[in-house]
Amino acid sequence: MDNHAVLAESCNANFDLTSSSGSRHDVDGWAIPDKTWVGKSFSRSASDYDSVASLQRHVGEGLLKCLPGDGFAPRTILDLGAGTGYCTAQLAQRFPDSSLIALDIAMGMLKALGQRHDFHKQPQRVCADIERLPLKANTVDLVFSNLALQWCPNLSAVLAEFKRVLRPGGLILFSTFGEATLSELRNAWAKADDRHTHVNAFVSTVMLESALHKANFSDISVQNEQIVYHYASVDAILRELKLLGAHNVTMNRPRQLTGKGTFRKMLEAYSASMQPGQVQASFEIIFAMAYQAPV
Repeated sequence: MDNHAVLAESCNANFDLTSSSGSRHDVDGWAIPDKTWVGKSFSRSASDYDSVASLQRHVGEGLLKCLPGDGFAPRTILDLGAGTGYCTAQLAQRFPDSSLIALDIAMGMLKALGQRHDFHKQPQRVCADIERLPLKANTVDLVFSNLALQWCPNLSAVLAEFKRVLRPGGLILFSTFGEATLSELRNAWAKADDRHTHVNAFVSTVMLESALHKANFSDISVQNEQIVYHYASVDAILRELKLLGAHNVTMNRPRQLTGKGTFRKMLEAYSASMQPGQVQASFEIIFAMAYQAPV
């Protein structure tokens, strides 16, 4: 099938934080992502992203290993939050006969993806919001997403969109950050500044599995993995997050530069929680797989 036949007639990148019912999903008050800022942040980081995205590649490789084996041949694959295309390229190599759509909220990321030379044919690139997919219903066999859903505040809207675009028997396979991610940084900032959020909020495995059941997916599998990275300093963690475009993009982030005194308090709190000479950051990775019920 031609990718252009799958896409809806209109595709726009106008984002909001409300579902079709007008409700907003708040986590920890205003510790939810600002969608417009997410897109701008990742677009700015596109040129440096691959140089610091070792965790994203590691998780993506693990996610790709979860794909079904022989006999699984999706006609149309949707890679959500495709970024610069690391996983997209591997999907293209594994399924050379499939139509492949790479969707991202950041135009800069899609431009970087378009400059890759490891596609035998370029995927269709679409700049859009995962919560408002510009695709027709019942047109996708595999929805794949590596570390992107944490930027979507309305999980029920995301899963509803997955249900809508999937064909009967279709598969969703995704990874996302769990609630223990960057717990050290979150705790340190909470001790230094209790008026603003400085670290994005993440979903729990229990919440995610419950949402998948509520959305009426079948054969649900949700697993998690804890990863600890070691850094030379807390500043090194913050620099990496900024280069990834994954720094603080919450609605309640400080709108002015954080004062030196507050920043120093955060550094002191972070260091106090570590063993001498060690600076580490924890990441909880959630892997989820589920199927659209067959007719």
